Amino acid sequence: MDNMTLLIDPETRDLVFDEQGNFKKIYDEDTIVQNVRHALITWKAEFFADNTHGTDYERILGKNVNEVDISEIKEVVREGIFQEPNVQWIDSLDVTFDGRTVTAEFIATLISGENISMEVTA
Repeated sequence: MDNMTLLIDPETRDLVFDEQGNFKKIYDEDTIVQNVRHALITWKAEFFADNTHGTDYERILGKNVNEVDISEIKEVVREGIFQEPNVQWIDSLDVTFDGRTVTAEFIATLISGENISMEVTA
């Protein structure tokens, strides 16, 4: 249980408290999943203190659907996923794109050998 962070509600993006009013913590695989989710829902350079964190959606969003190649979309999403150093490889990645949003559904293998899977829309 070395990999610990504070739990952030995936819907509200607020910190979560337990019954005693303490911050809820998550560990190991749950931390990795949360980190990947946040890298994918955050636009690159959105956070003023770290302009490298996030996904480079400016490369693809807001453009005509016919002007963006699906391989470019997948590359942008892959770069976001691999910001988490505990992700060893991506086993499968499906993306949908409508010009305004990207939805990525993927399965990844962690360096621990465990798999994670999720769907994220940004």
